[in-house]
Amino acid sequence: MNRDVANSNNIASDLGVLGWFLLFGAVSGFLFALLVSRPSLESFFFFKSDKFLIPRYSYWCALSLMQLIGLGAAYAVCVARRLVVHRISQVRLVTAALIIGLATPVLRALTPVMNSRIGLDWDFIVAPLVFLFLLSVALCVVSGNLKWVPLAVVWTLFFTAIGVGVIYVCVRLLGPDESYTFIQWSVLFATIGLSFSSWLIWRRVWNSKRAAYA
Repeated sequence: MNRDVANSNNIASDLGVLGWFLLFGAVSGFLFALLVSRPSLESFFFFKSDKFLIPRYSYWCALSLMQLIGLGAAYAVCVARRLVVHRISQVRLVTAALIIGLATPVLRALTPVMNSRIGLDWDFIVAPLVFLFLLSVALCVVSGNLKWVPLAVVWTLFFTAIGVGVIYVCVRLLGPDESYTFIQWSVLFATIGLSFSSWLIWRRVWNSKRAAYA
Protein backbone atom coordinates (compact mmCIF):
# COMPACT_ATOMS: atom_id res chain seq x y z
CA MET A 1 0.00 0.00 0.00
CA ASN A 2 2.78 2.45 0.97
CA ARG A 3 4.66 1.53 -2.19
CA ASP A 4 1.58 2.27 -4.34
CA VAL A 5 1.18 5.66 -2.67
CA ALA A 6 4.87 6.42 -3.23
CA ASN A 7 4.61 5.43 -6.89
CA SER A 8 1.55 7.65 -7.34
CA ASN A 9 3.38 10.56 -5.74
CA ASN A 10 6.39 9.99 -7.99
CA ILE A 11 4.21 9.94 -11.10
CA ALA A 12 2.46 13.15 -10.05
CA SER A 13 5.81 14.80 -9.31
CA ASP A 14 7.27 13.66 -12.63
CA LEU A 15 4.29 15.03 -14.55
CA GLY A 16 4.67 18.28 -12.65
CA VAL A 17 8.36 18.52 -13.59
CA LEU A 18 7.57 17.86 -17.26
CA GLY A 19 4.75 20.40 -17.18
CA TRP A 20 6.76 23.21 -15.61
CA PHE A 21 9.76 22.74 -17.92
CA LEU A 22 7.45 22.58 -20.93
CA LEU A 23 5.59 25.72 -19.83
CA PHE A 24 8.66 27.81 -19.01
CA GLY A 25 10.37 26.62 -22.19
CA ALA A 26 7.45 27.72 -24.33
CA VAL A 27 7.11 31.05 -22.50
CA SER A 28 10.84 31.85 -22.71
CA GLY A 29 10.83 30.98 -26.42
CA PHE A 30 7.80 33.21 -26.99
CA LEU A 31 9.43 36.08 -25.08
CA PHE A 32 12.63 35.69 -27.10
CA ALA A 33 10.63 35.84 -30.34
CA LEU A 34 8.72 38.86 -29.04
CA LEU A 35 11.97 40.59 -28.11
CA VAL A 36 13.82 40.08 -31.39
CA SER A 37 10.77 40.84 -33.55
CA ARG A 38 10.18 44.31 -32.12
CA PRO A 39 10.74 46.91 -34.87
CA SER A 40 12.34 49.34 -32.41
CA LEU A 41 15.04 46.77 -31.59
CA GLU A 42 15.66 45.54 -35.13
CA SER A 43 18.94 47.44 -35.53
CA PHE A 44 20.13 46.12 -32.16
CA PHE A 45 19.58 42.47 -33.06
CA PHE A 46 20.10 42.44 -36.84
CA PHE A 47 22.23 43.70 -39.71
CA LYS A 48 20.26 44.62 -42.79
CA SER A 49 21.41 43.11 -46.08
CA ASP A 50 19.79 43.50 -49.50
CA LYS A 51 17.33 40.64 -48.94
CA PHE A 52 17.74 39.33 -45.40
CA LEU A 53 18.17 40.33 -41.79
CA ILE A 54 21.41 38.89 -40.42
CA PRO A 55 21.51 38.28 -36.64
CA ARG A 56 24.05 40.28 -34.66
CA TYR A 57 26.07 38.97 -31.73
CA SER A 58 23.41 40.44 -29.40
CA TYR A 59 20.81 38.15 -30.97
CA TRP A 60 22.74 35.01 -30.02
CA CYS A 61 23.48 36.31 -26.53
CA ALA A 62 19.77 36.97 -26.01
CA LEU A 63 18.92 33.48 -27.27
CA SER A 64 21.18 31.75 -24.74
CA LEU A 65 20.11 34.09 -21.95
CA MET A 66 16.39 33.48 -22.49
CA GLN A 67 16.95 29.75 -22.76
CA LEU A 68 18.91 29.77 -19.52
CA ILE A 69 16.22 31.84 -17.78
CA GLY A 70 13.52 29.41 -18.90
CA LEU A 71 15.38 26.32 -17.71
CA GLY A 72 16.51 27.98 -14.48
CA ALA A 73 13.04 29.26 -13.63
CA ALA A 74 11.48 25.83 -14.28
CA TYR A 75 14.03 24.12 -12.05
CA ALA A 76 13.55 26.73 -9.30
CA VAL A 77 9.77 26.22 -9.33
CA CYS A 78 10.18 22.43 -9.21
CA VAL A 79 12.52 22.71 -6.23
CA ALA A 80 10.23 25.18 -4.47
CA ARG A 81 7.24 22.88 -4.98
CA ARG A 82 9.34 19.86 -3.92
CA LEU A 83 8.82 18.13 -7.22
CA VAL A 84 12.57 17.54 -7.45
CA VAL A 85 13.60 15.57 -4.38
CA HIS A 86 17.31 15.15 -5.10
CA ARG A 87 18.71 18.63 -5.47
CA ILE A 88 21.64 19.28 -7.78
CA SER A 89 24.82 20.70 -6.28
CA GLN A 90 25.57 24.37 -6.88
CA VAL A 91 28.82 23.55 -8.65
CA ARG A 92 27.04 21.36 -11.20
CA LEU A 93 24.24 23.91 -11.64
CA VAL A 94 26.67 26.78 -12.24
CA THR A 95 28.75 24.69 -14.65
CA ALA A 96 25.68 23.65 -16.64
CA ALA A 97 24.42 27.24 -16.63
CA LEU A 98 27.74 28.48 -18.03
CA ILE A 99 27.65 25.87 -20.79
CA ILE A 100 24.09 26.80 -21.77
CA GLY A 101 24.61 30.54 -21.37
CA LEU A 102 27.84 30.69 -23.37
CA ALA A 103 26.97 28.10 -26.04
CA THR A 104 25.58 30.30 -28.80
CA PRO A 105 27.74 33.40 -28.08
CA VAL A 106 30.94 31.33 -28.28
CA LEU A 107 29.80 29.52 -31.41
CA ARG A 108 28.90 32.85 -32.99
CA ALA A 109 32.33 34.23 -32.08
CA LEU A 110 33.95 31.26 -33.82
CA THR A 111 31.83 31.66 -36.96
CA PRO A 112 34.14 34.00 -38.96
CA VAL A 113 37.17 31.78 -38.35
CA MET A 114 35.33 28.53 -39.05
CA ASN A 115 33.60 29.88 -42.16
CA SER A 116 36.98 30.87 -43.60
CA ARG A 117 38.19 27.29 -43.06
CA ILE A 118 35.21 25.07 -43.83
CA GLY A 119 32.78 27.48 -45.47
CA LEU A 120 29.10 28.07 -44.75
CA ASP A 121 28.69 24.44 -43.68
CA TRP A 122 29.73 25.69 -40.24
CA ASP A 123 26.69 27.99 -40.01
CA PHE A 124 24.08 25.57 -41.25
CA ILE A 125 25.36 22.15 -40.17
CA VAL A 126 28.33 22.07 -37.80
CA ALA A 127 27.43 24.92 -35.44
CA PRO A 128 23.87 23.65 -34.74
CA LEU A 129 25.25 20.15 -34.10
CA VAL A 130 27.91 21.52 -31.75
CA PHE A 131 25.21 23.50 -29.96
CA LEU A 132 23.14 20.34 -29.43
CA PHE A 133 26.29 18.55 -28.26
CA LEU A 134 26.92 21.28 -25.66
CA LEU A 135 23.33 20.95 -24.42
CA SER A 136 23.96 17.22 -24.08
CA VAL A 137 27.10 17.89 -22.06
CA ALA A 138 25.06 20.20 -19.82
CA LEU A 139 22.59 17.34 -19.24
CA CYS A 140 25.41 15.08 -18.12
CA VAL A 141 26.93 17.77 -15.91
CA VAL A 142 23.57 18.21 -14.20
CA SER A 143 23.29 14.46 -13.60
CA GLY A 144 26.91 14.27 -12.46
CA ASN A 145 28.26 11.71 -14.93
CA LEU A 146 29.91 12.61 -18.24
CA LYS A 147 30.04 8.98 -19.37
CA TRP A 148 26.40 9.37 -20.44
CA VAL A 149 27.30 11.97 -23.12
CA PRO A 150 26.66 9.61 -26.11
CA LEU A 151 23.20 8.75 -24.79
CA ALA A 152 22.54 12.42 -23.97
CA VAL A 153 23.41 13.37 -27.56
CA VAL A 154 20.85 10.87 -28.90
CA TRP A 155 18.37 12.10 -26.28
CA THR A 156 18.81 15.75 -27.33
CA LEU A 157 18.62 14.93 -31.04
CA PHE A 158 15.42 12.96 -30.47
CA PHE A 159 13.63 15.85 -28.76
CA THR A 160 15.00 18.33 -31.28
CA ALA A 161 13.59 16.19 -34.08
CA ILE A 162 10.21 16.24 -32.32
CA GLY A 163 10.38 20.02 -32.12
CA VAL A 164 11.27 20.38 -35.79
CA GLY A 165 8.43 18.01 -36.68
CA VAL A 166 5.92 20.04 -34.67
CA ILE A 167 7.12 23.26 -36.30
CA TYR A 168 6.78 21.70 -39.75
CA VAL A 169 3.22 20.59 -39.03
CA CYS A 170 2.29 24.04 -37.68
CA VAL A 171 3.73 25.78 -40.72
CA ARG A 172 1.90 23.41 -43.05
CA LEU A 173 -1.37 24.09 -41.24
CA LEU A 174 -1.01 27.82 -40.62
CA GLY A 175 1.36 28.85 -43.39
CA PRO A 176 4.69 30.72 -43.06
CA ASP A 177 3.18 33.98 -41.85
CA GLU A 178 4.34 36.42 -39.17
CA SER A 179 3.53 33.92 -36.42
CA TYR A 180 6.27 31.56 -37.65
CA THR A 181 8.95 33.17 -35.47
CA PHE A 182 6.82 32.77 -32.34
CA ILE A 183 5.89 29.18 -33.16
CA GLN A 184 9.48 28.25 -34.01
CA TRP A 185 11.13 29.52 -30.84
CA SER A 186 8.29 28.58 -28.50
CA VAL A 187 8.34 24.99 -29.75
CA LEU A 188 12.14 24.66 -29.80
CA PHE A 189 12.56 26.07 -26.30
CA ALA A 190 9.70 23.89 -25.05
CA THR A 191 11.24 20.72 -26.49
CA ILE A 192 14.61 21.58 -24.97
CA GLY A 193 12.86 22.03 -21.63
CA LEU A 194 11.15 18.68 -22.17
CA SER A 195 14.52 17.13 -22.94
CA PHE A 196 16.05 18.43 -19.71
CA SER A 197 13.09 17.50 -17.51
CA SER A 198 12.71 13.99 -18.92
CA TRP A 199 16.46 13.46 -18.50
CA LEU A 200 16.24 14.47 -14.83
CA ILE A 201 13.34 12.07 -14.32
CA TRP A 202 15.09 9.22 -16.10
CA ARG A 203 18.27 9.70 -14.06
CA ARG A 204 16.25 9.72 -10.83
CA VAL A 205 14.53 6.47 -11.78
CA TRP A 206 17.85 4.94 -12.84
CA ASN A 207 19.56 5.89 -9.58
CA SER A 208 16.60 4.60 -7.55
CA LYS A 209 16.73 1.23 -9.29
CA ARG A 210 20.48 0.99 -8.82
CA ALA A 211 20.09 1.75 -5.11
CA ALA A 212 17.33 -0.86 -4.79
CA TYR A 213 19.46 -3.59 -6.34
CA ALA A 214 22.69 -2.59 -4.61
